[in-house]
Amino acid sequence: MSDVLTGTTGTAGTATGAIRFRGWNEVPPQFRPPLPPRHFVGRDAELAGIRAGGVTVLSGPGGVGKTALALKWLQERRSGDQLYVDLATQDLDQLLRAFRLTGVDADDRPAVFRSLVIRRQFTLLLDNVDSADQVTRLLPASGTVLVTSRVKLNLPQSQEIDVEPLADDGRIGQLLDRSYVELPERQARLYRLCAWQPGTFGVPAAAAIAGESDCDVEDALDDLVEKSLLTEVGDDAFRFHDLVRAHARTKRYQ
Repeated sequence: MSDVLTGTTGTAGTATGAIRFRGWNEVPPQFRPPLPPRHFVGRDAELAGIRAGGVTVLSGPGGVGKTALALKWLQERRSGDQLYVDLATQDLDQLLRAFRLTGVDADDRPAVFRSLVIRRQFTLLLDNVDSADQVTRLLPASGTVLVTSRVKLNLPQSQEIDVEPLADDGRIGQLLDRSYVELPERQARLYRLCAWQPGTFGVPAAAAIAGESDCDVEDALDDLVEKSLLTEVGDDAFRFHDLVRAHARTKRYQ
């Protein structure tokens, strides 16, 4: 199926002309939202606070569960097509090419992207946003947009939800047990060992404890952050939430 897309819709109002492309029917696999973690508990208030329509920013430190929260909301909503863009690893050129939109000048890509989102009525998740400038030109004039960021973005006409570390409501221990048993051995070993580091620690300290290379340990620590078992608090700096540290210490001899 062919169609014509113009870049005249969106916040910037930039006209790009008509761009012909094919393939309206399906979202390319790399831009479909992944499933949320199988073991998801809590966040009832945050889930209720996310609204359909407009822009919602989920902000908080790395590893606190912002992406998991957004994906859980998308899974529960189950309405319309959903588009996921990880701005830490993906860019507009990759996305437009995946939709067979080719030959778009770099300056025109944000406007074409906004038009694509509006025409397809996508619910949009922009993950791992670094700054307001990075995302402002991508926001469509209408529709539902979720944004995750480690910093407050203060985007105009958006609501911002602070995602704090989970408090123990009796379910956290069970969640941690399930997450722990699914860890590969290297990550599980680091989880146990690094829990005895007080406060914040870096890759060299973790590598020394584990007796492994910085490179291998850094990858494993990043995996723990992705699973919300560790919080990243700066460049190559990590810490445990108190509840998670206590859980990890109980696994010392396992």
